[in-house]
Amino acid sequence: MSHLDQTLFNALIRRGIDDRDLHRRALERVRDPALQILLFENLQTLDSLIADLQSQVSADGGEAAQRGTAAGALRILLADLSTRFAAQRDTAWVQCLARHECWLLHSFERQLQRAGRPEAGLSRQLDRLYGMHRDMHCLAGTTHG
Repeated sequence: MSHLDQTLFNALIRRGIDDRDLHRRALERVRDPALQILLFENLQTLDSLIADLQSQVSADGGEAAQRGTAAGALRILLADLSTRFAAQRDTAWVQCLARHECWLLHSFERQLQRAGRPEAGLSRQLDRLYGMHRDMHCLAGTTHG
């Protein structure tokens, strides 16, 4: 893995950590047991995705990112504020998560294009993200955007 690849992977790791942290906050806040189960499953998927990417960077002698971004912390704060006063809090969280998963998914798609060659590690992770993405958008009543 080149230095550029490690940089790209670390950017994805940070973005994944941001999304995982947002899912954790949502899991603490939603009331619907079925939604809680889905969010827990998404957390497991994100934990696995992050760990796989970190392992790939470390296996190539790089230092894998361990934290999310400052922007991610701000997104969590904004999501918490905007959903707190929503009439239907669970629905507001689902819509928020669906938007953020779009951003994560687009980040992976962009990194695959930037790499300019098929990257098996990223392709495998992308499949996981598509599954989460479909679930959240189905619940939100929206489409991929």
